[in-house]
Amino acid sequence: MNITEISNRLTQLQFNSDVINAYDEPHRFYHTLEHIEDVLKQLLNADLLKHDELFLAAVFHDIIYNPQSNTNEEDSAEFFLHSAKSTSLTGEQKEHIKQLILDTKHHKSSVKFSEEFIKADLAILNSSFDKLIKYEKQIFKEFQFVDYKSYKVKRIEVLKHFNTNGNLNHLIDYVNSVEPSIGVFAGSFNPFHKGHYNVLQKAEKLFDKVIIAFGKNPDKTVRTWPVPKTIANRQQTEYHDLLTDHIESFDYDVTVVRGLRNSTDFNYEQNQYRYIQELKPDIKIINIFCDKEFEHISSSGIRTLEKYNKHHNYLLD
Repeated sequence: MNITEISNRLTQLQFNSDVINAYDEPHRFYHTLEHIEDVLKQLLNADLLKHDELFLAAVFHDIIYNPQSNTNEEDSAEFFLHSAKSTSLTGEQKEHIKQLILDTKHHKSSVKFSEEFIKADLAILNSSFDKLIKYEKQIFKEFQFVDYKSYKVKRIEVLKHFNTNGNLNHLIDYVNSVEPSIGVFAGSFNPFHKGHYNVLQKAEKLFDKVIIAFGKNPDKTVRTWPVPKTIANRQQTEYHDLLTDHIESFDYDVTVVRGLRNSTDFNYEQNQYRYIQELKPDIKIINIFCDKEFEHISSSGIRTLEKYNKHHNYLLD
């Protein structure tokens, strides 16, 4: 079942088909519409998609997804109930769908079709190894706000819980042995603006994960701007000492990412690199130029424009 078919069936059931746009949120990598399509495919193969309750449970069970929240299932169930107010579903049907969604929290069946629905939701765990690797990388991106070492421990714990038939042994070995490439995008970021974000997006194409390190530069104004919601799902650290000391605080290999706007920035960074190299000879640093449309944006310029209330176009949400 593709997007058009999902939208059409939602419309037939008197739901706003635009709800599926929620699956386009930028912090989603696995819990996307592709996952919903796969769940629907599993239900179709089991000849269960003819039941509206299962179709709606599939569409709405991840409609609210924030990897930093512990109430996604409850919030998704409530979102469904709100969306179903003006439909012809009976109260019994609504409660059934609500419970199907809630049962995916702990993957324990409590109502009719729940066992089949949970099986469809977890079908990825019985996939081929190449699909499991793709799945693991997607989950890693969704939980990139967690420090790598903590993620690794918790992730192995979760996989062992689901490894009832041994088919996840190779994936567990992979998670235990893989060393992801991790960048550390360092700067004073006062504020973190669209130019910084442009560099971050480029860095994220080079690394499995990029940590944003907010540093206190004694030669610059103390950071007072809030962290934009746009980057809320990335791991963030703060340091008040030397960048080299902060890099050494990670007990795994990282590469420093520095953003550049122009040749003036490059000359400055080149000079700084000589000091850094003397302090930490084995440090790895890459410089990334922002796109031309952002090269005029600077944090100091934004702070000046703020005085005249002309700064908003350069900020992230």
